[in-house]
Amino acid sequence: MSWLSQFFLNPAFVLPGAALASVPIIIHLLSRLRYKKVKFAAMEFLLQSDELNRRRLIIEQLLLLFLRVLAVLLIVFLLARLVLDPSRLMLLRGATTHHVLILDDTLSMRQKSDNETVFQQALATLEKMVSQGSSGSGSLRATVITMTQPDRPLVTDRALDNALIQELIPRLRNLTCSYTSASPAPALAAAENILSGDGGVAPQVHVLTDLRKADWSGQPEVTAALKSLDAIDAQVSLIQVARDAADNVVLSGMTSETLAVAVGVPWRVQLTFRNHAEQKSSGLRAAVYVDGNSLPVKVLLPDIEPGEEAAIDHDITFNAAGHREVEVRLEEDALDEDNSRFLVVDVTDKRSILVVDDEARQEDAGYVSTALSADPQLTGLAADVRRSDVLTSEDLSGYDCIYLLNIRELPADATQLLAKYVSNGGGIAWFPDDQANSTWYNTTLRSADVNLFPVPLGTVAAIPKPVQGEEPQFQHPVFEQHPVFAIYNIPDSPFADALQVSQWFQVQDATTADSGGSDAPAGRKNYEVLARLKNGDPIIFEHSVGTGRIITFLTTAGRRWTNWPIAPAAPGYVVTHLLLHQYLQKPTESVQIRELGDALKLEWPVSEFTESIEVFLPFADEETAANSFLRLQATPVSAAEASDGADESSSEAAEERLAVSIPQADRPGVYRVKRFQLEGESKETWLALSVPASESNLAIADASDVETQVESGHVRVITADVADELSASDAGREMRWLLLGLLVFALIGEQLLSLRMSFHPEVKS
Repeated sequence: MSWLSQFFLNPAFVLPGAALASVPIIIHLLSRLRYKKVKFAAMEFLLQSDELNRRRLIIEQLLLLFLRVLAVLLIVFLLARLVLDPSRLMLLRGATTHHVLILDDTLSMRQKSDNETVFQQALATLEKMVSQGSSGSGSLRATVITMTQPDRPLVTDRALDNALIQELIPRLRNLTCSYTSASPAPALAAAENILSGDGGVAPQVHVLTDLRKADWSGQPEVTAALKSLDAIDAQVSLIQVARDAADNVVLSGMTSETLAVAVGVPWRVQLTFRNHAEQKSSGLRAAVYVDGNSLPVKVLLPDIEPGEEAAIDHDITFNAAGHREVEVRLEEDALDEDNSRFLVVDVTDKRSILVVDDEARQEDAGYVSTALSADPQLTGLAADVRRSDVLTSEDLSGYDCIYLLNIRELPADATQLLAKYVSNGGGIAWFPDDQANSTWYNTTLRSADVNLFPVPLGTVAAIPKPVQGEEPQFQHPVFEQHPVFAIYNIPDSPFADALQVSQWFQVQDATTADSGGSDAPAGRKNYEVLARLKNGDPIIFEHSVGTGRIITFLTTAGRRWTNWPIAPAAPGYVVTHLLLHQYLQKPTESVQIRELGDALKLEWPVSEFTESIEVFLPFADEETAANSFLRLQATPVSAAEASDGADESSSEAAEERLAVSIPQADRPGVYRVKRFQLEGESKETWLALSVPASESNLAIADASDVETQVESGHVRVITADVADELSASDAGREMRWLLLGLLVFALIGEQLLSLRMSFHPEVKS
């Protein structure tokens, strides 16, 4: 934007007008050329007498010329802006000003203050500003955008008049604050884009915000956005609506190792609380709700120091199968909306585990089955012991995890089904014995497209038989820190020394195991060694394929190579297998946990579901019950547009996909999405949406720090109480009065000087 365009609608007329200012100079020069000098005695006498006044006369003539030129220029400047807008011929009107108003509607604006929310106070301030601005002088235009959706303005470049006020005020009063977080940077960038394309106006930006420290202090992208507004000569006003910071304790996290459990089995949830306050929080409690019904047992919070977190484990037992909605809710405080979080748990009558054992008597499978489901009412687990042909005859997706015991080798179709099962989130545990076909393990299972085994198998190592009268020297494993082997890492735990290993597979290349898998095929994630024998041989490994986990034991699950299933090692055996199931358990496909943010979007291959979906929203009150159900249609998207992270080289990623956005999923709670398979059957997905914890810190930024971090002086922080009405550009108004004053001064001076220099003969009485 040029300097002149801040004050004149049509700067192109200024240059021709400036040319007119040269007319007095030309006339002055021409007037001096029309005289012809002729010397004679009488004039010589007069010239000599006038010599003393020559310098004064020249100065007066030049000053008169300057005043006349200045008067012409000032008249041109004052009239230049009126050429394109003849209806505004009143010189008392200022230059056109474009106001971009940004309304902060992030979650923190829901803070309660004086029996209303900060967002409601911001709406009242915005309404006052535009209402008073519509009655003021000057040509004003306005754009109103929100911080969470800057690409969807409420008003775009409209004249600020009564018609706009009558349209805008009802929309503002019906506007609700969002439950999401957003940086101010995108909204400021949107304001810059709007104003930079409008070169004939004075730009001003007003941000009505709670000025939270987390958003405005120490944020490079926000500072850069503010500096970009200075590049287009925009004045920025940050209107602080929140008066004071408020203490706030937030439920910042709610997670669980599994979202699937059996009826009657305790399900553990991990809760994280954070204290955003200047003093210690004490005596707080949280209520637990299942399907909207409060449980009698409360969660008691420990004392939490300022700025610190506290983690608590809480067990819940469900007495009925189905999808159970779980909500944990803190007591009310300044920001109630971040006191709750939601999960959905898939509760079944039992959880199924497939135990495949190709050994003739299936003795090893019996030990595993007993450890997992000795008391199904206590563990909720049911072990299905089968031979390896079950891998091609049964649907593997119904099993939480799969044990593969004493497998010699598998057919190609079974291997591919196992690989797909793990890629989709399933977990498997290997326990090979001496009948294993090492060539098949080392080639087929370790190929790049399968990747189900971590290391190349070598020979079987065995403890030498003791000489008569000597005690056998068994090997004992040393376990790394890992959730599955927690019982062995308890201080002074006796279980590791009680576990005796007499035979095990050695790794074909021991240096490969020590390097963490440097020989892995392309695309494989490096494995980890979870346990070694005391002689240094690795014996337990973990690696991942897709979203699934694989735990590999280089010994058997029974008592042929170890004493693990029997006393005194048996307690550790039982606990380890229960934890192993929990660690390998396939995530339930019908439950998703997310935080509120961008519009909820779902994608799937066209061969999986049709394009029609039904959505059940979490509205239970009578007023919103009629709007709690939606029917939507998905639209096709290409593989390149898919956002679920699928491998583009896979056949699934290459297949055309359907996608649907659910903009109505804009508040916390549990949503149910029903999709229909091509055969006509329906399948439900339950989505638990919680608010982002990033909005919970209600500390307010220091106004001087915000102003000084920009270093250009175009940003000011003011409170809502002193927020000005929207008005014409101050710079335009000051320039108008300056021009008018100079014009009056030039005209008066020109007349007085002309009077002085003109000849006035004395009148005889």
